[in-house]
Amino acid sequence: MKIAILTSSPVENKLLFDTAIERGHECRFIDPRKTYQFVSEHEAGFDRLYYGTDGDAPERITAKSLDCVINRIGSNVEYAAAVLRFLTENLGIYCPNNPWGIIYAANKSWTLQRLSHAKIKVPRTLIAESPAHVKWIVDKIGSLPLIIKANGGSKGKRVAIVDTKKSANSMFEFCVNSGLRVLIEEFIESDSSDIRAWVIGDRVAVAMKRTAVDKDDFRANISRGAKGEKVELSKEDEALCVRGAHCIGLRVAGVDLIKDKKTGTSYIIEINANPGIKIIDLTGENVFTHVIEYCENNYKKGNADGITASMIDSIIMQDGNFLKTVSAALNENAQLKEKVNRLELEKQSQKMNFKFPSK
Repeated sequence: MKIAILTSSPVENKLLFDTAIERGHECRFIDPRKTYQFVSEHEAGFDRLYYGTDGDAPERITAKSLDCVINRIGSNVEYAAAVLRFLTENLGIYCPNNPWGIIYAANKSWTLQRLSHAKIKVPRTLIAESPAHVKWIVDKIGSLPLIIKANGGSKGKRVAIVDTKKSANSMFEFCVNSGLRVLIEEFIESDSSDIRAWVIGDRVAVAMKRTAVDKDDFRANISRGAKGEKVELSKEDEALCVRGAHCIGLRVAGVDLIKDKKTGTSYIIEINANPGIKIIDLTGENVFTHVIEYCENNYKKGNADGITASMIDSIIMQDGNFLKTVSAALNENAQLKEKVNRLELEKQSQKMNFKFPSK
């Protein structure tokens, strides 16, 4: 195969590159920031993709020059997903992941909404931009403590625990004043641990239990110093992870599970279209071998595998405002939005009584 790795971080994805070469394939990196998408005026198509910054003109990427593209998109998701869509739809190059799946995964609220619609168990959650009804929120979630997350972010950043009435008052006031869309989730006691599962195709290739070293920290992210160990999932949990990844259009994904230590119930808390690779060092399992093998077995079938772009579009377009809101949803802290909303939010907050009733 002739493989392209779509990423802005070639150094971090060297192992994927080396794995492809070792299996006898040609491989190259494509940085989405250095592409030009040329849309032709011809009814028959003739759309083209150009790439690079060297020379007097960029290189043309043709449909015949690549058999497969593997996304490792970690930043600038909206534009990078548009480049991937151009590669898969306009040029017809195979990718195991749907571009819309990458956009879904970058937006925590959309992910949870889609999972819930597919009848997949997720934590009880409220999504809000003005969480002013403090007592009502806590009652609706169930009780304190609860978890509050920004709609975007990874590696345990922009996540906090709210465990007292005083912190609930101040935290929700901060959210309203900042114009930050948040997810307010029930706290599931799991002994400060969760599970990261790499879904590849119709199976989990490897799973790792992550446990926080600091028992006072509820976040079990490896990037925060948590320890990891390889685990075998039950058939039920493996099926849950596969269904979760597939329902948002991903065939290669990192699915995060949390298990309630009292009931043993499993919940999906997040899905990653660009999962980290620390799992390789901690488990000794080169997941990229499985990724390349999956592409070898499926690239000739084309992009009909899984949820096609047209099916994803039909789901998304049920919300007529999607195209108007996608950019804002992926750039929550954009300066323009902050400037537009600042004065109005301050006026609203002055009228709100951020108090958790004592009785």
